[in-house]
Amino acid sequence: MPSDNINAKRIAKNTLMLYVRTFIILLITLYTSRVVLKVLGVEDYGTYNVVAGAVAFFNFLNHAMSMATQRFLNVEMVKNDTASLRRVFCMAMNLHIIIGLIVVILSESIGLWLVNGVLNIPEGRMVAANWVFQFVVLGMFFKIIMVPYNSVIIAQERMSIYAYISILEVVLQLGLVFALNWFKADKLILYGGLMFGVTLCVFLIYKFYVNAKFKESKYYLLWDRGLFQKMAGFLGWNVLGQLAQIFTTQGVNMVVNVFYGVVLNAAMSIQHQVSAGITMFVHNFQTSFRPQITKSYAANEIPEMKSLVMKASKMSFYLLYLISVPIIFNIDLILEIWLDTVPDYTAVFCKLAIWFSYLEAIGMPLVMSIMATGKNRDYQIFFSISVSLNLLLVWLFFKMGFPPETVFYIKIVLGALTLFVRMIFAKRQAYIPLLSFLKGAILPCLIVLGITQSIIFPLLRVYNGSIWHKVGLTAFLEVLIAVVILFIGMNKSERVFIKNSITKIITKHKR
Repeated sequence: MPSDNINAKRIAKNTLMLYVRTFIILLITLYTSRVVLKVLGVEDYGTYNVVAGAVAFFNFLNHAMSMATQRFLNVEMVKNDTASLRRVFCMAMNLHIIIGLIVVILSESIGLWLVNGVLNIPEGRMVAANWVFQFVVLGMFFKIIMVPYNSVIIAQERMSIYAYISILEVVLQLGLVFALNWFKADKLILYGGLMFGVTLCVFLIYKFYVNAKFKESKYYLLWDRGLFQKMAGFLGWNVLGQLAQIFTTQGVNMVVNVFYGVVLNAAMSIQHQVSAGITMFVHNFQTSFRPQITKSYAANEIPEMKSLVMKASKMSFYLLYLISVPIIFNIDLILEIWLDTVPDYTAVFCKLAIWFSYLEAIGMPLVMSIMATGKNRDYQIFFSISVSLNLLLVWLFFKMGFPPETVFYIKIVLGALTLFVRMIFAKRQAYIPLLSFLKGAILPCLIVLGITQSIIFPLLRVYNGSIWHKVGLTAFLEVLIAVVILFIGMNKSERVFIKNSITKIITKHKR
């Protein structure tokens, strides 16, 4: 395995590329959402998102297989066996084709029933909703069979290519939004068709690039029964966990639709874009760690893996906290500038979703270590039970008349339970001691949170409402949080890790 310095350099380089990608994507996506909401209107915008959710409900298989493909590719890369790598890729493609067909069949049966018989679609928009549904189903199929190509790029740690293609995708999506004004057709149907066109274009780019650069990733007809059983077994238990995640997102979105209609779906969608844009920075940071964590376990370097998991958990929380506090503080102003019309409950949804994301930021590196072992059955069972309670509880509380924001209070409580479940299984399967993780990762995060929030709350009471006062206070909060993180939240070795990473990046770009 590479040395700590090489790992730091590689992680820093990959993280930088993914940050550039995220910043550009975030800006374009936020602007695109503003334009789409304005062009389609609140009702059509909410209709598109709830219809797309009916298909995404069956897409839980996709992300599960993505994690499986990356895990098996990374393990074979440690062995340096090109033939084995190619077998893994070909079997991954076979599985994804099967998954894609399953999603299409389920979507065209249960999905159509949901759209036409359950969801609250505005009067007169049912025909448009069905057209959108078909475009989303086609796009979903190509997104699913795109995953093995995407997984190869991440496993090979070619983050720059991943960044360029992702940026191209959002640029194309922005372009199609402006194109909506050039045609007199139904804009909701046209938007669905053009979104499918973008998906197909991105799929072809990934396919041609991977085929040209990596010999082990050229697909040919192959059936390896033993490998299929291993990958399908790993996938099967991942599906359980991903199904629980879908209950947390799309399932809850449908419950909100049934009780409160498409306007609240629009608020949920905007919240999702805000929280996804913020957490994308952390996800990219963790993506840089994932191949190293898996390779460390595959090479039986457990202390190295433990160190990587600790660093990833703490740094993920610190990064998210730095980014999110100014957004929480200024969320009303941000939404007012961003959107012409702000749906009810959007601001409170955004704030609560960010608090939930802190728990996910700390917990996901633990999941990486568990997935690296390839033994995921017990974890996925317990994880699924804890997360799936969300849908049941939301329905029960709505039935009793609780307000819409109850969705996120329930999510936060269950998120804390899920984090505990992850800690237990990381100890049991990846040999990361529970007490060590509590002291080394969670306690420092809680200390940083406690110190900064004890200062932030009194300061907010003296806020006088002026824009310049808000700008100055926001800047002060960022400096305060950064100082507390650096000198209280990090130990000496972590400060050295940050310093070395930044130094290597600067040195490289000076050459």
